[in-house]
Amino acid sequence: MILPADKGRATVVMNKTSYQDKANELLADKNTYELIKKDPTAKYKNRLVDQLKVLKDEEWIDFKLYRQLYPTTAVVPKFYGLPKVHKPSCPLRPIVASRGSITYDTAKFVANILSPLVGKSERHLQNSEDLVNKMSKFTLGPDECLVSFDVTALFTCVPVDESLEIVKELLSADTTLDSRTDLSPQQITDLLSTCLKTTYFVYNDKFYVQREGAAMGSPVSPIIANLFMENFEEKALQSYHNPPKYWGRYVDDIMVIMDKAEVDMFTQHLNSVHPSIKFTVELESDNALAMLDTLITRTPDGKLVFSVYRKSTHTDQYLNFTSHQPLEHKLGVIRTLTHRAKTLSSDSTLLEKELEHVMKSLSICGYTKWTWTAPSSKKRDPKPRRNETPSKGHVSLPYVQGVTEAINRKIRSAGVTVHVKPSNTIRSMVVSPKDKVKTLDRTGSIYQIQCKDCPSLYIGETERALGKRVSEHKREPSPVGGHMKAARHSFDPGEVKVLDSDSRWFQRGVKEAVYIAASEPDLNKDQGATPTSRLQEATQVKWFGFIARITCPEMAVRLPVLRQLSAEEVISDETRKFHS
Repeated sequence: MILPADKGRATVVMNKTSYQDKANELLADKNTYELIKKDPTAKYKNRLVDQLKVLKDEEWIDFKLYRQLYPTTAVVPKFYGLPKVHKPSCPLRPIVASRGSITYDTAKFVANILSPLVGKSERHLQNSEDLVNKMSKFTLGPDECLVSFDVTALFTCVPVDESLEIVKELLSADTTLDSRTDLSPQQITDLLSTCLKTTYFVYNDKFYVQREGAAMGSPVSPIIANLFMENFEEKALQSYHNPPKYWGRYVDDIMVIMDKAEVDMFTQHLNSVHPSIKFTVELESDNALAMLDTLITRTPDGKLVFSVYRKSTHTDQYLNFTSHQPLEHKLGVIRTLTHRAKTLSSDSTLLEKELEHVMKSLSICGYTKWTWTAPSSKKRDPKPRRNETPSKGHVSLPYVQGVTEAINRKIRSAGVTVHVKPSNTIRSMVVSPKDKVKTLDRTGSIYQIQCKDCPSLYIGETERALGKRVSEHKREPSPVGGHMKAARHSFDPGEVKVLDSDSRWFQRGVKEAVYIAASEPDLNKDQGATPTSRLQEATQVKWFGFIARITCPEMAVRLPVLRQLSAEEVISDETRKFHS
């Protein structure tokens, strides 16, 4: 198997049997995971839908938000592991991919409401820059030392019910909550409870539930972990007779300045505060200790100096300059690494050393001298101009060299922000640690049914599991079922082909319409009335037709209405209509 390492951008080639043994060893922990007999998606989906219906019917949320949160597709969260190559025996870090799952959109919605609550504690660390700014104010005495604490498996150990009570209290005391939502603290907490307790996933065709802790992979879980730890550290520090001189926490990583004689006693105290939360401890070595990507070194006079830290397994692999990616992304690599060097280096000597290392690493990745002098590589978060018109919206485009740049310029000139992303990467093509989804289990699909006995064809789309929709086609009301009965033909469900997929209803309908119009399947009675109307609406704006060519080019290029469009026509004549 080819896997990305947990940290350091390394690529790991691992024997599949070894990977499965390590994964099964994690899942064998009966205190954390439980094997269940069947897929519980329907049960969890019905629970969430019932909650959303009540909120809609009582007019706490409008229909638009209801449709946004309604779980149209039901992707089962998938468990996989990333090798921790920096640790002995290379254990796996458990990951659950939950994008597209039934609670994912609701979790994002709740996360946006809760996110302003995080970071109000003075002990909270936003990033490495915040760590440097806060610790640079301290000088260590001869009897003091640097210590780091790490919470063991925080996400699977967070007590959910206790965390829900903490969140409810914070929401009740939040005077700005009304500006973010019309929901009450209890209603938000109820939705949060559903998200945190929907903890099932699949691995190797077996279904499991996570018995303890917040749901791994949920957008709201990091926020809950932070809020719980803020409450925990407040109790822990207030209840200790001699609190540390400094305590700074980034999620589950903690940096402390304290008396050397107190380390063992303080560690015992931390591990006694809550039965679910346990800590590992690391002391400074050679007067230095790392935290995040920062190395903190104590000088003989007790002052602290800072520099960039890399684990021994770090590969110095960055975006290759020859890769098919926007130039701005490549120059952004230089900006980011240069900014980090300047932010984390305490003096000019350390800064010069770090910049030399960065230049050497990037030169190996194909970056030449001119990239360092290009204007875009020197700018860092430019300040907005005065009286700058707010963005009229956001557009995401796949990157096609020579095409996307021209479209980007035209759209941005109309006041719309453009986000460009690569359509394919080598890693996405060769790395696949997650279980492959069987064809009939896929959701949000545009599919094709081919008659076994004649050329008749049907193309459709469904948000549900494909197997359920295909089974409905066996009945006569379906055009496929009607054809099978009248002509005494048949089709093989195992041969149903997935043409494309999209979890979004409108985009899925447009793609379906493109395939229908290009293939002209005879079993589509009205040639896809609803989807075709979507396509007709879309192609009235040539720009959308051009995007259809990019999103599913193999089929769209066969459509005369789309094939006739040139890039110049689109970007010169239709940008205004697109914005309208």
